[in-house]
Amino acid sequence: MFTVALDPQSLVRPDSVHRSVYTDPRIFDLEMERVFGRAWLYLAHESEVPQPGDYVVRHMGTQAVILTRSKDGGIDTIFNRCTHRGATLCAFAKGNASHGHQCPYHGWMFNGDGTVRGIPHAGNYDGVLDKADHAITGVRTETYRGFIFGNLAGDSAGPLLDFLGHMKSSIDDLVDRSPTGRIEVGPYQLRHYYRANWKMTFENLNDTIHPGFAHSASVVSARAVQAEIGEQPVVPTVGMMLANGKPIQFFQDIDMVTTPGGHSYIGGHMGADYTPDTADAYTAALIAHHGAEKAQRVLSIDRHLMLLYPSSFWHARYQTIRIMRPVRHDLTEMIGFTFRLVGAPEETHINAIEYCTGANSAASPVIADDLEIYERCLLGNGFDRREWIPMSRGLREVRESTPAMTRSPSTSEAFIRNQFAAWAAYMGSAA
Repeated sequence: MFTVALDPQSLVRPDSVHRSVYTDPRIFDLEMERVFGRAWLYLAHESEVPQPGDYVVRHMGTQAVILTRSKDGGIDTIFNRCTHRGATLCAFAKGNASHGHQCPYHGWMFNGDGTVRGIPHAGNYDGVLDKADHAITGVRTETYRGFIFGNLAGDSAGPLLDFLGHMKSSIDDLVDRSPTGRIEVGPYQLRHYYRANWKMTFENLNDTIHPGFAHSASVVSARAVQAEIGEQPVVPTVGMMLANGKPIQFFQDIDMVTTPGGHSYIGGHMGADYTPDTADAYTAALIAHHGAEKAQRVLSIDRHLMLLYPSSFWHARYQTIRIMRPVRHDLTEMIGFTFRLVGAPEETHINAIEYCTGANSAASPVIADDLEIYERCLLGNGFDRREWIPMSRGLREVRESTPAMTRSPSTSEAFIRNQFAAWAAYMGSAA
């Protein structure tokens, strides 16, 4: 195992990155402190905790937090850690704790906001312990259109809307697709782990060159399915597989958008039509809610996978959000959620489930290719004398540049360069 000086900014160049950013556990530990400890991280949607006492457990980097619906309708977020001996409070990913969260070790009880509700045999602590000093630390959260984000930097972090910038338009895209203006999380979550670094997912999901090579076998299978079913609507998984076989020139012609903070998306390139009855009913419902002009604008937006650096991936058309959870420098968990468009035909949600299954489940004919590649990259970057990895594709192919966003061909590695610009900024100082 090679070692490098722990100077993160020296590991990023305009056209390349040092391989240690993927393989060095010390870099990972620093990322948890400076990247995941400073950026806004997507945590949950308000519909996941509808009733007082409802809670979900999520992660901010490697730290677990509990989001609990309070009696006054707000949402409290605290670390999932008892302040007595450090045991985690919640063993389950979700539930209801209307009477508070109780530690399984010595029975300390905490309110959803972290204050100590009760301590068994409290007389033992008379004169030696003040319950107020042992409240669980709270986490700063802000909400945009029902989506809850957390920031471990507290008051030193800028506003959530500044972090989102242009990318809030992709969140608007998701919510505006509801013919009632409301969405709610679906009952299913799809999870998988892979044995490689968390950044590899971010560098893959807007990469339009790899699909025709890494996923070539699934492209052949999808074309065989299409030939058999003819012009019938295809499910999103097959549509995804077919899209992977489009020629590189197609991707060269569509745009990639990058914005400050490491975020990006590319133009849409895959689809699965609704059945005619569903399409007609859904369009009519959108027009009734938005009016004809806005409904048409909503339906015309076609973006593929907004990457909200450094923790989540959003696909508005398929009502899907995936959360990336770093576990170790060489282990990562992906969690997929689908959303129901309240008031829309049920087929729209089924469509989302099928997409999320194809993109994030163990049954996916596509994801297995990516996971093997991630592991091969981690393995290959652990040896040989070549220490710098190029990220120069499309370096001179900028189509438009403003302070708010940059447009490039979707074949460019501009999104990776943008991610590492944000990474270097986060990692640059201990302050």
